[in-house]
Amino acid sequence: MKSKEPGTIRQLFAFVGENNGKMLLSIFLAVLGELFGMGPFLMVAVLADALYQGTATPTLVLFLCGGAAVCQIIKMLLTWRSSLMSHKISFTILKNIREAITDRMAKVPMGIMLETPTGAFKNLIVDNVAKLEDSMAHFMPELPSNIAAPLCSILLIFLLDWRMGLAALVTIPLGTLFFATMMRGYGPRMENYMRSANEMNSTLVEYVNGIQVIKAFNRSASSYGKYADSVRYFHDSTMAWWSQCWLWNAAARAVLPSTLLGTLPVGAWLYMEGSLSLPVFLVALVVPLGFIAPLMKVSEAMEQVSMIKGNLEQVTTFLKTPELVRPTEPAELGERCYQFEDVHFAYNEVEVLHGISFQTQPGTMTAIVGPSGKSTIAKLMAGFWDVTSGTVRFGGQDIRNIPFGQLMSEISYVAQDNFLFDKSIRENIRMGRVNATDQEVEQVAKAAGCDGFIRQLEHGYDTRVGGGGAHLSGGERQRIAIARAMLKNAPVVILDEATAYIDPENEAVVQRAVAKLVEGKTVIVIAHRLSTITGADQIVVVKDGSIEAQGRHEELLRHCPLYADLWQAHMGAKEGETV
Repeated sequence: MKSKEPGTIRQLFAFVGENNGKMLLSIFLAVLGELFGMGPFLMVAVLADALYQGTATPTLVLFLCGGAAVCQIIKMLLTWRSSLMSHKISFTILKNIREAITDRMAKVPMGIMLETPTGAFKNLIVDNVAKLEDSMAHFMPELPSNIAAPLCSILLIFLLDWRMGLAALVTIPLGTLFFATMMRGYGPRMENYMRSANEMNSTLVEYVNGIQVIKAFNRSASSYGKYADSVRYFHDSTMAWWSQCWLWNAAARAVLPSTLLGTLPVGAWLYMEGSLSLPVFLVALVVPLGFIAPLMKVSEAMEQVSMIKGNLEQVTTFLKTPELVRPTEPAELGERCYQFEDVHFAYNEVEVLHGISFQTQPGTMTAIVGPSGKSTIAKLMAGFWDVTSGTVRFGGQDIRNIPFGQLMSEISYVAQDNFLFDKSIRENIRMGRVNATDQEVEQVAKAAGCDGFIRQLEHGYDTRVGGGGAHLSGGERQRIAIARAMLKNAPVVILDEATAYIDPENEAVVQRAVAKLVEGKTVIVIAHRLSTITGADQIVVVKDGSIEAQGRHEELLRHCPLYADLWQAHMGAKEGETV
């Protein structure tokens, strides 16, 4: 039996943490404030009756006016305190939600992080969560208070005269009908609005990242179809949402406050018949004018609930993403090598690896080449994904039985597009080992062939590299990434097409840096430049997710047509580069 999903409010309270008591106190203060806010209306009714009866005195007038002022001051203080507490708690909830998202990001399979557009995560962590703040800060304390005060007021009128109580409620059914009509189909429209906002954010990030290409090919924002379409989609979905709401919202706001439509004629008739006293008549006229405003806020709160639900669903959907489950206790590892045993791997329900089996040897180089599937193998080695079936072993242990932190401490992973943080060069290199001294950082920089260009920079090792290393060339970024891996000094090095995008001028420097990085290590190289792996102890040829052949370079040239074709294509490309 499928378990029932918790409601929106319960989901929100799951992020309150230790502030449950404070939130309940905030709600209580808001309710109390609204009750005091009804005081001035009662004072006006009593004063009007006294004036009509001729019993009003200066002392009574001052007392009633002073009482009304005191009630308003108390309401203001209670509302201020409640709002202050609810805002603080709301920001705590936002912090807890963002921490939960980032914690889950660190635990989900790396493939999800790589395949999801950056704009989607920006929208999730920044926009969706930010939209919750205003709704939460006002909705949670104000909804109960805006219900409590009208209920008490209605109860008071019914206790005085049930006929006037019914008359006071005459506009509520019609106003409620208008609001219900406005909310018809609200869920799908809200979902469409959220989807269009997410799509626009994602394409906006893509547009900004690709602005150099757009300018180079003289493509304006309007001519960049994907971005322009997403903006139009967002505009159309927003207009479709609001166009249905405007009329019914205006009608409800016009009808609900008009309580005099019921209380004035009914009260006047009852008073003229002699079955209703003047004080009760005045109270029944004035008090409903005070409880309609809170009821209007309740109707607005229903819209806030839908807004909260829509944004919270985006968060909870990601938080339900299955994570890579790893043990916490360190595993006992043998020789640092890999064994693939009939490994199958599917991504988005499409199998991309079919029965992969091979093993590496300690202290040797294994190269993986072929048209497709090789980088997936490297990511399985690094534990970025779990296999669908079969086993990947490291040090004799199933990778799924090795804590992720322990596995990462054994591996230096260098990809083709290594990310640098917008910090100094020194800090980026030191990420390989956070307690490394400045001298050790500079030593590995020299070994990686980047000390020379670093010292030519205005601030040397303290130069900030820009977002993603934008202030540096591709070759410079790659050498810094190699220096970072060298500083880590892990026994296993995985080079996932680490030299794929290096220009010919920097290739020799990077190759020398790589040679120093892998000295005495177990090395796995994912390569497309076959000339860099001719000396590998083992070459695994992968085609369409299956192993085509295994062996050394010379052996594969003789017995593997696919490898021979790849080699010929590579050598032809190299000759073209030298022309």
